[in-house]
Amino acid sequence: MPNRTRIDETDAKILKTLLKDSRTSFTKMAKDCKISVGAVRMRYKRLWKTGIINGEIMQVNPHALGFEYVVDLGIITAVENEKEVTEFLRNKHYEHMNIVGPFGRYNVFAVAVFNNIQELTETIRDLESHPHVKRVESLIWAEAVYMEHMENLIFEPFGKNGDAQKYLRPNGANHEKAQMDQIDRQIAKTLSLNARTPFKRIAEQLGISTKNVIQRYKKLKGHVLTMSTITVDLRKLGFQAFAFLFIKVANRSKMLEIYSQLVEIPNVVVAIRTLGPYDLHGTVFLTCFDKLFETTEQIRRIPGIDLTEIHVTPAWDKWPPNLFVSLL
Repeated sequence: MPNRTRIDETDAKILKTLLKDSRTSFTKMAKDCKISVGAVRMRYKRLWKTGIINGEIMQVNPHALGFEYVVDLGIITAVENEKEVTEFLRNKHYEHMNIVGPFGRYNVFAVAVFNNIQELTETIRDLESHPHVKRVESLIWAEAVYMEHMENLIFEPFGKNGDAQKYLRPNGANHEKAQMDQIDRQIAKTLSLNARTPFKRIAEQLGISTKNVIQRYKKLKGHVLTMSTITVDLRKLGFQAFAFLFIKVANRSKMLEIYSQLVEIPNVVVAIRTLGPYDLHGTVFLTCFDKLFETTEQIRRIPGIDLTEIHVTPAWDKWPPNLFVSLL
């Protein structure tokens, strides 16, 4: 694991601001941090140079592009057949499927999107037709946007870096399919890959006016393009591992209450309501294994949780993932 990169409380505040909205201006950050615009710009460049910041993205809402179902597919096979089954998946060229590899109790794990339930059913049937596939389990995401809670991320030893309140979030994803032309798609793709791209530059690339780009962006924002954020190398911020949580609840009518308590736990940065073998899928970032024990105890105290399975993996060098940009 790379050595942790030293940051101070002002760096932490800048990072938290950009995780919330990567298009935040240097002027606003300077005012919030009580330093000069030049000082913010210098710190921003240093965070890039050290590799703490390694991207600026806008998350894409797959529902707005006509994909109704986002699904975790867990494939169970024998260990000796993992490579063959993975190669089978790759050769099938399933559209919009990201193969993760072995994960928890699954020998092969993938995240995929589907237009309808029939596509999902046919894909599972096709996968289970392979002689070495014993079973395919599916976890359908209730929603594929606004499941990140980066406000919960704590950069030690700076606590919550001045965040007194949770970020305001929309009540849910807009599942209505967006009306987009090719120019809209180009704007969305550009910003999803580089969120701070100036509107003027986009306008020059597309041969339209800056005003037109801004008008189109306003139409896309909040529907096709949801969360604007930076991606960071968590290892350089002291996080050694992820714990992926798969939770069953005793009574689904208590789901929202349980969800709310789960996302109150520090460093629980993802919580997804699911349909399938589990009711909730969460991710918590860990600086050490003592934190895993702390988090496990906090989860255990939440009333209504029936079972929690925890799978620990090394921390990724880029978070959050830009899962749905390929749909554009």
